[in-house]
Amino acid sequence: MNARELRKERAVLENGLRREDMDFAGTYLAVCDLHELIRTRPETVMPETIQVFRGVLMSREFSRQTQSFFLYREAADALAAMIVCAASEPLAVEAIRALTNVLGTTEGHAHRAAAGALGSLPIAIQGPEISDGTREDIPSIKWHEILKEMDVTNCDEPALIGRSLVVAIGEEKKLLVFKLARTECSLQCMCREAAWMEHLYSGGYSFPVRFNIPTAIKIQGSHVFRLENMPVGMPEGTDLHPDGYAIGFIAHREYFTYPNDHMAERLLTMERFREVMFRNAWLLGKLTFSGIVHSAPIPLFHNRVQRDRREDHGLYEWPRRGRLDRWLASCSYPNFGMTGIRDFEHLIALNGLSRKLHYYIGTHIFSLLLVTGSYFRDKDRSRVGLDEQGNPIDARDLFDKQFLKELIEGIFSRYYQGFVGREIVGEVPLDFDELSYRMIEEMGVDRYMEELLRVVDQKEMSDEEFTKFLGERGYSGDYIRGFKKGVEDITIYTGPHLGGFNERISLPELIESVETMSALCIVGRHYREKFSKPTC
Repeated sequence: MNARELRKERAVLENGLRREDMDFAGTYLAVCDLHELIRTRPETVMPETIQVFRGVLMSREFSRQTQSFFLYREAADALAAMIVCAASEPLAVEAIRALTNVLGTTEGHAHRAAAGALGSLPIAIQGPEISDGTREDIPSIKWHEILKEMDVTNCDEPALIGRSLVVAIGEEKKLLVFKLARTECSLQCMCREAAWMEHLYSGGYSFPVRFNIPTAIKIQGSHVFRLENMPVGMPEGTDLHPDGYAIGFIAHREYFTYPNDHMAERLLTMERFREVMFRNAWLLGKLTFSGIVHSAPIPLFHNRVQRDRREDHGLYEWPRRGRLDRWLASCSYPNFGMTGIRDFEHLIALNGLSRKLHYYIGTHIFSLLLVTGSYFRDKDRSRVGLDEQGNPIDARDLFDKQFLKELIEGIFSRYYQGFVGREIVGEVPLDFDELSYRMIEEMGVDRYMEELLRVVDQKEMSDEEFTKFLGERGYSGDYIRGFKKGVEDITIYTGPHLGGFNERISLPELIESVETMSALCIVGRHYREKFSKPTC
């Protein structure tokens, strides 16, 4: 087919998509044919082609169609193909503007399709190769032998923080930390965490902001060892590995200081909280820029109760827009704080998988914004749940809307700077005022406290596990004995959640904003790599 015939075919398809009497099936087939033409013969693309696809995405005519997402996705992917294949920078810019305009003016399927298309743009991500150095001959050592080997004298008794034995050492009161393995932990995973510490500490990375990377230690040449005698009593019901496997490292004294600690004496001032959140947003973006992705800044679940019988372990996937389980509890101990990013067991190396990258960036920003919301609620943790009349606690007065808006904008801009390497320029297609308002409305009122312990989940539990499960959720022994396991669903109050049990998230504006932010980060990086200029 010669150039004249190609132009004619393109014009026919575009004119068909401009017709108001085109039905859904005809529109979808025309979009697919025009997308294929662009993919195989990108030189045929013209500015009017971009506007035709934009018109399809902006049209509400088919928005209620069951299969509308597939139409929007085809149109958005066609625009993304133009960005990738465009022979000239102005044409790529025009396609980017079309998709970002869709992000700023639509919602639902069209918004999701545009974000997904931008989020799939190819970028050069090359993570490092990390060897975990797993050994078969794991050494064993006693507590006093560790202190002797580390030349630690006159130290206090160790404290148990979570699953870590911690003791302050030296004049600077650095922390000697021994992180204990859980029952389900693999030795390979533990070795990899120590290997990440060594890699980041000595791998030639440049972090112009504060990032106190722990120093991994070896016992008899091994990162992983067995601690033969625990120097402190372990709490009942612990899930620590019975063989006492552990890794050790030396950390800054503020390693266990969290940005949203609910203890009154530890609550950060607004200025310090801003600095910590902006810095960690930049660090997460910078590490991701380098192909190092933190896969769990905070623990996120759709349904904790079902984590043992679901293939996805009940983990939360934000693109699916489901209800978020126990959002406030998930923010209690974030894997970032005063010293920077922490808990390196969750670090993974990523290599150019753009669609997965879109998800991870969104998870980072989503987590940062949830912790931001928790900062305001943690000013008074007594105001959580339901009051004596069974009404949801209203704690919206704990929020500062203007400061929240500033934090949201700053977290996004700092993450963007870390990931793209430049500041974002131009108008951002986000309504920060509306987002901050909606966050306060949903995060400030505990409307969703209930979840169901399904019969099928009860049957998976032993009698002892069933009793323990309900006891941990506030039920008395007498009350628990009134239940017969496996007969009927039991309502338990474990919130606050964002959304009702088995429903959608009650804060869809947060998901769409995260979707947009993640997409903008990726298109910014793609554009910089392709044209070496700031994003338009």
